[in-house]
Amino acid sequence: MTFDPGRRAGPLRRYVAMLSLLALTGLTFSPPLAASAAAPKIVSVDVTGNLHVPTATIMSVIAARPGQPYDPKVVQADLARINALGYFADIAPPLVRPRPGGVAITYRVIENPVLTKIAFTGNAKVPSDTLLALMDLSVGQVFNTNTFRQDVLKINNYYERIGYGGQVPTHVKDINLDSQSGVLTLTIQEGLIVKNIEIGGDPLLPPPFIRTALTLKPGSVYSDTVRDADYKALQKLYEDKFHLEVGNFEGGIVPSSINLQAGTADVKYDIYVARIAVVEITGNTRTKDQVIRRELRERPGMVLNTDAIKRDYERLNALNFFSKVEPDIKPGPDPKKPQDVTVVWHVTEQRTATASVGFGYSGGLTGLGLYATLGLSDNNLQGTGNSAGLQFEEGARAGIAQLTMSVPYLSNTPQGMKYTVGGQLFSNHTTYYYPIYAVSGNGSAVKSNSTIPIPVTLYSSTNSSLVSGADATSVSSANGASANIGRRLSDYTILSLSVTGERIKYDTTVPSPYYFQGNQPNIFVGPTPSPISSTPYNYGGSFGISASSVANVNTGAPYNLAQTGLSLQTITLDDPFNPRSGIKALLNMVVSAPAIGSNFSFTETTLDLAKFFPVLKDATLGVHGAAYDSTGVIPPSSLFYFSDQQMRGYNQVFYATNAYLGQVELRQPVALDRRITLAVFVDELDYHIRGAYPLLDPYTNRITGYPADWALYGDAGFGIRFDVPQLGLRTVRIDFAKGVNGTHTSFGIGQSF
Repeated sequence: MTFDPGRRAGPLRRYVAMLSLLALTGLTFSPPLAASAAAPKIVSVDVTGNLHVPTATIMSVIAARPGQPYDPKVVQADLARINALGYFADIAPPLVRPRPGGVAITYRVIENPVLTKIAFTGNAKVPSDTLLALMDLSVGQVFNTNTFRQDVLKINNYYERIGYGGQVPTHVKDINLDSQSGVLTLTIQEGLIVKNIEIGGDPLLPPPFIRTALTLKPGSVYSDTVRDADYKALQKLYEDKFHLEVGNFEGGIVPSSINLQAGTADVKYDIYVARIAVVEITGNTRTKDQVIRRELRERPGMVLNTDAIKRDYERLNALNFFSKVEPDIKPGPDPKKPQDVTVVWHVTEQRTATASVGFGYSGGLTGLGLYATLGLSDNNLQGTGNSAGLQFEEGARAGIAQLTMSVPYLSNTPQGMKYTVGGQLFSNHTTYYYPIYAVSGNGSAVKSNSTIPIPVTLYSSTNSSLVSGADATSVSSANGASANIGRRLSDYTILSLSVTGERIKYDTTVPSPYYFQGNQPNIFVGPTPSPISSTPYNYGGSFGISASSVANVNTGAPYNLAQTGLSLQTITLDDPFNPRSGIKALLNMVVSAPAIGSNFSFTETTLDLAKFFPVLKDATLGVHGAAYDSTGVIPPSSLFYFSDQQMRGYNQVFYATNAYLGQVELRQPVALDRRITLAVFVDELDYHIRGAYPLLDPYTNRITGYPADWALYGDAGFGIRFDVPQLGLRTVRIDFAKGVNGTHTSFGIGQSF
């Protein structure tokens, strides 16, 4: 009997396809020999039809042996075992022929073809070389159904490992083994083709917008790898563009949508934004929880916004109650809702109550001389967030006594938390020394022990000469109180109304035998005049300058200075002490008029804006600009002034009724903890005193020169900043700058702007 490969090709394909679907069943055959009463003995056993499979391999599974009685059941079992070897496409019924002394059994097999090529179709994601490497079958071997079945399992397992599992019964969708050429072709179905993408859960964003960010598109093949890539893409989308967190994500094939015949299915992504379930505060032993919670805008029930968490951090840090503030996001509290999280604020409290005693010396015409300070303050009274301070400073040229109180939140009710109030009681005095000039040179001829009265003036001219060894002493003093109430318009913007009332006085004297010529400065006897005015070229006044914009106050006479102000302030700085980004803006308007009990009538307006930009790797560029304007007649103590805290290249004070200030500074940290910073800067000031003649020279604080309009001064320099948290100092600043008159070293607490 011969075997026709062409006739067997169809059954072979169907047979191997069934194996690929793991539905292989054993073949059984019944021998044609009828059983007899007395079974003959087996005289020989052999195999035919095997061209490549060794006979020994086949014989090793055959139980029938020469010398044994012939048993049809044993032969049938041998056929099953031969078939189980997997090398054969078919097994013909065995030949059982009579022979002298018994029967001869010949098992007839039809080998599977020898593989000449293994090819794959339909595999778009996994290369054919990878699939071939998974298989034990190889070119040159007889096709073995057992080995192939294991190869199919390996291919399926591999696709499951890379994320294609659970979609189809088998990823080897079909096979074709050409018995003539020995070419084995495997048709691969990697996964189901996506028909629709559904968006569910609590995505917050509209589904059409979400789909644009997905890697998975309709018409592409779904896999867990693609799903995981989409999860990362969604996390990036939510975090980068909206500062939100994806709290939970689930995705997969919709089982009811699977169409195996078409190879398609729908995919559903359930997206849940992270929401705050609980806010915990730890580490505060003194500060009340409510004081901290009222600064937080991310609260239970709200979507977790990383940008809002950052702003909450900035607000807590700005309180200056804590040396360290650390937010932490933890899962829970309900493990069944992983999208719900717990926000934990870890705070480390620092000392907020301080007592200070100090001594210092400041020389020059504008210096304070030798002075001592005593201060008591607490910016977190009893952990309530309220602040109070008492400060005394007394020196050879200046003295200050003030009591301050501030309540940042009027109450804990929603309405009360919109308001802030504060107040101050103060008393201060300052002494200045001015050169005096003898009229028509009279002072140069007077002996030091002379008692002859000598007329002098504060103004230098061609008809006067400087008097050596004598100065005019000018003392200004103020006693009063102020109060303010603010209304929060937003988390960053406060509108404030302030009222200030004070009693001011200016005394200017010269030593004997000198006296001021004429009415300079005015000696007033009688009731205090109201209101005060000044006229140009009327040389008089305790301040040592005559201008239409500066009140011609009488020496020794008290005046009432009442002011009301309205200010609008916005602060979005990421750090109130050493910002890297954000803005700080202030618009302030002050009015003083007889209608509110003042002896003066004037207005002052200030517009101040600072903006910070992160540049380079960790540096900060700060830009500061301010404009100052006034109308009416201003008392000397209310003039705008600029010291070496703004103009760092000068040790003089600049007084003005109108001015423009500009500053640019680049700050570069040189320590990993950012506690040491280098800076380079430029300062520019353009100022004048309306109607002034002559001009007040800031270098000597005396009157000199001719009528002037605006004066422009600038400086440039570098500096170093230190943070000293052990002393409660966030920034100690030392700047070295060069102005038009030389160099100057400026020392200060806090940044220049």
